[in-house]
Formats: sequence, structure tokens, C-alpha cells
Amino acid sequence: MLQLGTPSDFEKGTASKQVLKIRPFVSIVSASAPRNPFSLASLWCVEETDGLAILAGLMFAVHAVASISPGQSVVKLTQVDDLELHEVEDPSKRCAGNNLNSFFVHYTTYHILPLSVLCKMLTSPVLHSLIISGFAYLTYLIFEFRDRAFGTTKRKDPLFKEVAGWPLLGQLPGSILEIARPWEAGTIMTLKLRPGFSITLPGARVIEISKPEWIEYVQKTNFENYVKGDMFQSLMADLFGKSILVTDGAAWKRSRLVTSRIFHINTFKIVVEPVVDQSMHEVLEVLQVAGDEGRDIDFCNLFNRFTLDLFAEMTFGTKLGLLEGNSALKDEGGEGYSYPEAFCDAFNFSQKHMDSRFDVAVVWQWIQKMNFRATKKMESSCHTIHDHAYTAIDEKMSKLSTGDLTADDTLQKDFLGLIMLSHLQKGHTLTRDELRDDSLSLLFAGRDATAQSLSWCFFHLLMNKDIITRIREEAAEILGEDSENVGRVTPDNYRLFTCAYASLLEAFRLHPAVPKNVKFAKANDKIPEGPMIEAGDCLTWSDWQLARDPEVWGPDCGQFIPDRWIDEMGNITHFGNFKFHSFNGGPRLCVGMNMAIYIEVKTIVETLQKFDLEFSQGWLENVPMSEEIPGVKTLYPTPQYQPSLTLPMKNPMMISATPRKL
Repeated sequence: MLQLGTPSDFEKGTASKQVLKIRPFVSIVSASAPRNPFSLASLWCVEETDGLAILAGLMFAVHAVASISPGQSVVKLTQVDDLELHEVEDPSKRCAGNNLNSFFVHYTTYHILPLSVLCKMLTSPVLHSLIISGFAYLTYLIFEFRDRAFGTTKRKDPLFKEVAGWPLLGQLPGSILEIARPWEAGTIMTLKLRPGFSITLPGARVIEISKPEWIEYVQKTNFENYVKGDMFQSLMADLFGKSILVTDGAAWKRSRLVTSRIFHINTFKIVVEPVVDQSMHEVLEVLQVAGDEGRDIDFCNLFNRFTLDLFAEMTFGTKLGLLEGNSALKDEGGEGYSYPEAFCDAFNFSQKHMDSRFDVAVVWQWIQKMNFRATKKMESSCHTIHDHAYTAIDEKMSKLSTGDLTADDTLQKDFLGLIMLSHLQKGHTLTRDELRDDSLSLLFAGRDATAQSLSWCFFHLLMNKDIITRIREEAAEILGEDSENVGRVTPDNYRLFTCAYASLLEAFRLHPAVPKNVKFAKANDKIPEGPMIEAGDCLTWSDWQLARDPEVWGPDCGQFIPDRWIDEMGNITHFGNFKFHSFNGGPRLCVGMNMAIYIEVKTIVETLQKFDLEFSQGWLENVPMSEEIPGVKTLYPTPQYQPSLTLPMKNPMMISATPRKL
């Protein structure tokens, strides 16, 4: 059935209808829709065969049809611009001039072939030749790429053997099989295949470089030759745009320069400290309520809410209120969300969805087109997050344009304002999208790294109660002498809490916020005493794996030992940014490192001062644990992580909090 008419006809329901009954005829339907990336040209013909029409070939439609009965409609409505019908038995069924530019035609085309045509096609000498040629070419490809992925060259590096893979697919099947335990699998392979190795995936060679000196060469010595690349940016562009997290070159340098300038002592005093104090007070109130009511609480959820609330306010100057009332005692994913809950849900979903793209990076865009529901939710989540940023941006720009407040008064209260002020002082202005990208990068980077490292640190502290005792004793000694800030950890004194500081660094070492990273080579290169690099090669390293390498951290590398960070004088010792690589290194060293450490030391000290913490009854015995790695000694297993760009725990960490009697 064809429905023809103007747009108003469709709105009024007065569009004319024509029924094309199934008879032997041939019709070509060609269409070009401005909103459709495909230019459709489908040849279809229908022939009656025992009351049914044979259906074959591809369909540009979402409706799967096995057969069509004679007299049934063969065309369904979809918007197009042009439609031409040729060799139709009844010319009256054509429209004047075969031109429907002034009409809206809705259609679904089916590729329908009669049985006789199908038989002729299958017995055609041309088809036989095509099949033989295709088989011969496939045989050649299987032989040429018998142990590596299609689209890669043979490796010529005597020191770095290439791990043999499946014909045409390389190590893709193996990577898929290890998708639930990528860091264990990678660590086991690296420890086995020293000094290094490479694998192939369709269209890419991946070279493992998890050694401090090799990472330093790539991230510092020859920094300009190694980039995140277009593929990395495309995976995250719908959320992050052209932010510092995904860009290279001039765009990255601009964002980096501005971001680094806002993290100075005044920022701590004006923006960070007051917001952290208030948010920490709310965390302690949540724990007090849970303790009074005898309720266990998921610390992973608590820290996710705490840090999202915290960084949203520091970034945009607006509070979400995720810790107010009993909201932090809810399970994640509950119903009846307010706007803050909806924002939190959008934030969490967008992170997880981007993570999933990296698992299928080569074909993620194809998969996205098939996964309509997730794609639609991702669009909605990005819209929610971007709107939140735009609201804050527009409010500040409006106040500046009307002269309601001076630039300093308006812009020195949050990170977004400081970014705007930095550009205004140089006579520059940024677009709404540029401001959005720069501010969101601070929100996302700060929230995940802080929340997850706190979760891992508290797990290890509860497994080592003697360290908790030391933290409390140290805190009592330091804060007891600080009459001005009794009970408070501040930007001025947080470095004095050596035991808490060391515990946090050790948790960061074993559970880095970004467990794995990649760079792409722009030109051929040779890493000193390392692998040969060809332009386009993907170089990867894992900080999670680095922490479990006995050659880097010694035979006790797999154990939680905060004292490795404390020297003989009782001060924090440093191992360099490429041995302890959890905060990145070189020009991309994390600009918010000191802020994150301050927030987390404060959280650890002030929580342990006021509460006794225990794992919920049965939690430790029942939570799934990560596997042991051969050759890496541990004192106890740790909870499973959720494979992603960051390193969250896979399951809730249930803890009971009891107010301490001081």
C-alpha cells in the first residue's frame, strides 16, 4: 500500500491510498532521505507461487518478513524525497511526472525474488566463477594471515616475539574470552613472555610496554610521537567532546595550560576546602544515621555519591544533594529518582557505556547501531550531563554580560569560573562547548579516581586493623596539637598524616584508578633496549600489572604494605612517576593529584576517628574474589573488580559503622 499526500494530509489523515496487488511485475524503488545515511536502491519483484511470494535478499527495514501473501501490502510508510515506479502494469498507478518532491512518501521496501529467478542465479556460470574466485581469495588470506590478524604486517623484531593468534582474527577471540579478567590475563602473559611481546587484532598490532623506563620514553622522552589518536577520541567524543582527557596536540596543550593554572593555593582555600568540609560532614552524618539504625551501608555507593556531589559543586558551584536525608542509604538503581538521582544515573551509565565500547573498539560503531536501546540511553545521559554544564555556563556568562557582578566575584568560586577567568585575563573567550568539555573533564576524572581508591583503601584497612590503630594514634597526636583545627584535616596539615597518606598511596599502587592506557605511534621508532615501533602501532601498558611485577616492586609486590612508603625518618618516600604511575607521568601528570590525596586522607582520618568499621556479617566470606597470579604472593585475596576504563569494585562493599566512644 502506498499513501500519498502533503504533510498536512498526513496530519489530517486524508492522504490517499493505493493498493498494489501482488502480480508478476518488476518495480524499481529509489529513494534518498536527508536524515538517512543510506541511499536506497532496491530491485524487487513478486511472483505468485502457491499463494505465497518468495522472499530473499536484504531488507532496508526493521520488520523481518518470511513471506507475503498475494494481495497483501508490500510497501509500508517511511519518509523519503523521491520515488520512481517503472514497468508497472497499470500506468494509472504512477504519479504525475514520476516526481513526488512535494509529497511525503512513507515506505518499507522488501527485496523479493521469484523462485525461478533464484534458481537461475544459483546455477549461473557467472555466480560459479564468483564463488570460486571468492574461495580462492579466502584461501590466500587464511594462508597469508595464518597466525595473525587481517590488516597487519609480519613482525620483524627478534627481542619481541609476536604471540601467534587465530587466522585473520589474531588474538581477538582470546581477548573476548578474557573480557571478565583482563588485568590478570595480561599480567600472567607479561610475566611469562619477558622482556615483552606483541599481539595482533584486526587492523592493529598491540605492543606491551609495562616497564617504567619504556613508559617514560613514550610519555616523556619522545612524547610528541605517541598520541591517543582518532579512534580513542571517537570512542568518547559524544560525552567529552575535545576535552583534555581525549585530545592531543594544540587542543590538549590549551586545555592542560588552563587546567594546571587553576590548581594553586588560593583554589584550595576558596573552592576546595569549604566544599570538602561540608561534604565530609554529610558523609559522617550518613554513617551516624546508619550506625544508630543498625544498618549496613555500601561504601562503594557512599563514596560514589560523596565524590560526585563534591566534584559537581567544586566544578559548577551547584550542589546535587546526593548525601542529604537518607539518599546515600539507598541502593544504586532505585526507582523514583529526583533530578540529582537522574544526574547520578546518567553519569554512571555514560561511564559504563563508554567502557563497553573499548571492549569492541574496532567495530563499536556497528554494534552501537544495532544496540538501539543502549544508544538511545547514552544520548539521553549525555544530554542530561551536558545540560547541567550548560546551565552553569549560561548563568555565569549572563551575569558577566549584564555586569551584575565583577569577574572575580563571579568566577573564583568554582573550577568552571576559574577556567573562564583564566581566559578572560588573557583576552580570550571560549565557546559553550569548550567550557563544557574542560569542566566535565575535571568532574569525571576527579570523581572516579577518588571514589574507587577510597573503596579499595578501606577494604585493605579493614583487613589490617593494626594500621587503623596507627592512623588513629597519629591523628590524635597531630590534631591534639592543632588547637585551631581540632578534629579537622586541612590542606595545610594533610601531609603530616604519614600512616594514612602511605596507606592511600599503597592502595593507589595496587588498584590504580586507570588500570590500563594506550598510545598510538605517529612514526617509526625504537624504544631504547625495548621494542621496534612502526607507525600506527598501538602501545599499551597496565599500572595494575606494573604493581604486581616482582622486578619492579620486589617479591612482596602483591601485598598491601604501607610502610614501603615511609623512610627511616618517618617521612613519605617517593619512587618517581614512572615506577609509581598511578597518577600518570610526563606532561600528562595528573594536575589534581595533591587535591585528590588531601580529600582522601581527610576522609580516611576523620572517618576512622569517629567510627569503628567492620565488614557486614558474611560479606567477606561470600563476595567473589579475584584470582591469584602465579609468582605474585599475597596475604589475602581482594574483591573482584569491574573491567572498565577505571577500576571499580564489581560488587557492593557492605560495612557496618558504629560510633566510637571517645
